[in-house]
Amino acid sequence: MDLRHLAFDRIFQNVVLRPLLVNYADRLQYGHAPEGAATGTCFIVLQWTVTDSMDAPPGSQLLTAQVHIPRHSSSEHLYVDFVLQRLWATLAGDATNGAITARLLRTSSELMTSDVDTIFKASTFEVAPAPPQRRAPTTLKLAPWTGWAALGATGSLPARGGVSSMN
Repeated sequence: MDLRHLAFDRIFQNVVLRPLLVNYADRLQYGHAPEGAATGTCFIVLQWTVTDSMDAPPGSQLLTAQVHIPRHSSSEHLYVDFVLQRLWATLAGDATNGAITARLLRTSSELMTSDVDTIFKASTFEVAPAPPQRRAPTTLKLAPWTGWAALGATGSLPARGGVSSMN
């Protein structure tokens, strides 16, 4: 199971987050990334690292998400918070029907300035395989036995001490 693929699919299925991923892909494709100026759109950058924490679940990884907006849009900083909350809700997903779990570790409190003429905030999530679903024990329900013999009936039972024949 590839955690990165599962998490990306969850994010990409969200109608608010999908365009922000596409905006970042467009920046990369058309040469607007690190050395170019911001194009006036908001975008998300995802970075994965392997966790070395001893208390992390086995197989977990860290996902750091940066939400960027153009520097001249600093009055819209609440939108960055909204996107990070939406990302957290999307990654947490439906715990009863998911292959991954996500836990928010930290979010930057202040907007930071990047070298691509944007401001951004970042959140770090611990993404791990979901624990196996445990099913509650069930009672085996048997149908009532209908093949009974009357008391004293000999039927096919061998005589005391005898051996039944297979012939």
